[in-house]
Amino acid sequence: MASSSRAAEASGVTRKLILLAAAVVLFVALYTGGWFYAASWIKDRAERELAASARGMHSAACGNLSVRGYPFRIGVFCDSVAIDDHPSGLSATFGALRSAAQVYRPGHAVFELDGPAQVRVTPDLVFDADWDLMHASAVAWTDGLERASVAYDGLRGKLNMPSQHLSLGIAATHGEKHVRQSGDALDVAASLDALSVDLGDKVLPPMNVSADLTIADAAKWLTAEGPPPTLPLGTSAELRSLTVDLGGDQKLTLSGPVAVGEDGTVSGTLDLTIDGITAWRDRVSAVFPEVEETARRVASAIKGLSGGKERAVVKVSIRQGTVYLGLFPVAEIPPF
Repeated sequence: MASSSRAAEASGVTRKLILLAAAVVLFVALYTGGWFYAASWIKDRAERELAASARGMHSAACGNLSVRGYPFRIGVFCDSVAIDDHPSGLSATFGALRSAAQVYRPGHAVFELDGPAQVRVTPDLVFDADWDLMHASAVAWTDGLERASVAYDGLRGKLNMPSQHLSLGIAATHGEKHVRQSGDALDVAASLDALSVDLGDKVLPPMNVSADLTIADAAKWLTAEGPPPTLPLGTSAELRSLTVDLGGDQKLTLSGPVAVGEDGTVSGTLDLTIDGITAWRDRVSAVFPEVEETARRVASAIKGLSGGKERAVVKVSIRQGTVYLGLFPVAEIPPF
């Protein structure tokens, strides 16, 4: 009897193990079939959308498109990426794109994009760029992006615009940009570490630059509607901070409301905080000797407002492109 009981128990355990194994095999088979079905659907849908875009005003291309990531991720891969926006005259090409999203969280994706890249804007603006590493993340729902971030290391690029006799080289060790919807507004934050600018006949000293602002009524820019073709005309923003830091106690920060009118002119009322007034004056005069007299005049005015100190907090007014320090105009911002 005891032997029969043990045999029955062993047989029951064996049946349970067999049933469990069968359930696991069935689940894996169903999951695998579902993954590859979803991958095939995504690939077909992406190819149809890309083919349709090629016949429209806003086109995109993905070289050798594939969907990978089995078993726990799913993402689109391209050997090269290209976009062409006919209304704005903008086109761009990039290197390989790799993307991935967790199967259980398809609305949150991460990306890696390879260089080199070239951005062209009619009639003759060309920006060539490359980088060591660029990665991004995005959270999206059916109505568009909720938020997105991009970070890159070892950025280097060259901006050329022959019609304006413009040739500009840039490099940065690290950079980031973050955007997110905030009600009807759009929050934007960006930074560049050790940014250097080569103007051809002169090179600006390396600096750290950061900006943090909220753009009114711009959340829809992240939806399928996209930004308006007249951007930045008619745009208003709250600039929480725009900081340029040269190191060595030489730092400049602007904050306050600013707007671009329908005529392209800039207006705003900003708080300017500047450390190292004399050092800034000397830096600007050394790099741009043609504005040395203006730099000295502005520095003297700021020092006067600060009681002769090297640190000042003053009001800067911008009225239709004319920059005022107190009652005196000190600079002009050309319209967009």
